Amino acid sequence: MYKRYHIETSPAKLPSTQVGKFVIIRHDEECLNCGRCISQCIYDVHKRDSNDSRKMAEPESFFCKNCFSCIQNCPQQALEMVKNKESENLGDTYWTPQIIHTIWNEAEEGKIPVFGAGYRGPFRGSGFDDIWTDMSEIVRPTRDGIHGREYIATSVDLGRKLPWISDFKKLNMPNICEIPIPILLETDPLELNSKNIILAITRAAHQLGTLAFLDIKNYFDELNPYLKSIALRFPLERVAHINSVPWKNVNLIEIVLPEKFLISDLEHVLKNLKKKNQTALFSLGLTNPCLSEGIFKLVQDSKVDILNFYTDNHGQSLKGDLFICKAIRKLHLDFVKSRIRDEISIIGQGGIAAAEHVPKSIICGIDAAVLDLSLLVALGCRVCKDCLIKSCPAEINKLDPKTATQRIINMICAWRDQLLEILSAMGIRDVRRLRGEVGRAMFYEEIEKESFEFIFFEDSIIK
Repeated sequence: MYKRYHIETSPAKLPSTQVGKFVIIRHDEECLNCGRCISQCIYDVHKRDSNDSRKMAEPESFFCKNCFSCIQNCPQQALEMVKNKESENLGDTYWTPQIIHTIWNEAEEGKIPVFGAGYRGPFRGSGFDDIWTDMSEIVRPTRDGIHGREYIATSVDLGRKLPWISDFKKLNMPNICEIPIPILLETDPLELNSKNIILAITRAAHQLGTLAFLDIKNYFDELNPYLKSIALRFPLERVAHINSVPWKNVNLIEIVLPEKFLISDLEHVLKNLKKKNQTALFSLGLTNPCLSEGIFKLVQDSKVDILNFYTDNHGQSLKGDLFICKAIRKLHLDFVKSRIRDEISIIGQGGIAAAEHVPKSIICGIDAAVLDLSLLVALGCRVCKDCLIKSCPAEINKLDPKTATQRIINMICAWRDQLLEILSAMGIRDVRRLRGEVGRAMFYEEIEKESFEFIFFEDSIIK
């Protein structure tokens, strides 16, 4: 019987994430203790003192959504809002305090977060903020996204697709893995080697019906029940020295390529692995968007099913100094020009820090996105400059596994809801239709070049 995909959420709060963006100061000498701020605030920032109900307790500032309702309606103007310095020190220039607070809110409730004062940031920025998505269908009342009256599919197929069928009697279907969301998970983004974190992320992938990438060096026996939800990864040079026990049960095996290797060695490894696991998909982990002729030949000969392009946590490619959007557009277009794009799946990892980054990545050409550091942020990570698991201010290594798993599930649910809203506003009923649809987005850099290149060109001729 058909059942619509649904993610179960439940509140999962952490003490370590109770760092408010603002601090509400109550000036006791001016406060009448009238309690009007309680009736005006819908976020439970203001309460009566539990020891003396005639007095007001100190505001719980981390609940504040910056709506200013309590401040505007205080008859004595006894309340003041200031920025929280601890909050402003979170993250870095890419993983901004705003992004971290947003993920924390999504992980706690599993809902799209709302901030009272609205967005006051720049009109555009670098990276993903250079892309604007087309929302031309948002006025149509039947495109109702997360509300469920019109079905919008978010499942994607990983693996090779047949270019054509010449003889149905001799039809040999390739291996395909369908996941209900265009999102995969990374179990160890910062190489913390924490069993608790790895187990929590793997369990979340299992419950969500997607896959979690796991380095073979981090494999341990407690992961055995979740092997079907694991994408096992190992470096090419270590294949011969690794026990083959987990290979037989996983759905995806990824080989990370070194800077220099022989295609013949890679072909030999793929051949041996396919003998041990005939149903698994095989992926290559890449750091360079410029592919060699050997890689293209492997794709054409159906020896590779997936290409996984890696960037750092800021979305910068490790080779070629390209942002992930440009890099995956290059990969996508190279295969389009070779007329084999539908015969290979492309996924991308790195710098995906917000819900809207997933559809923007798909527009640029990937089939699915791999989340990494955002998962740790969901667990309370503050993206410190020097990450030390033993002195982590959020103590993410000591989290209850059940709570950690639920927070990841909550965040993914909120991100899927936002994906549904974007697809709804674009009038698209299937996320697979979004792949490579650059016509449904505007790229500021390209618009600027198109608008002003002629002027600058004429100016250069005059000079």
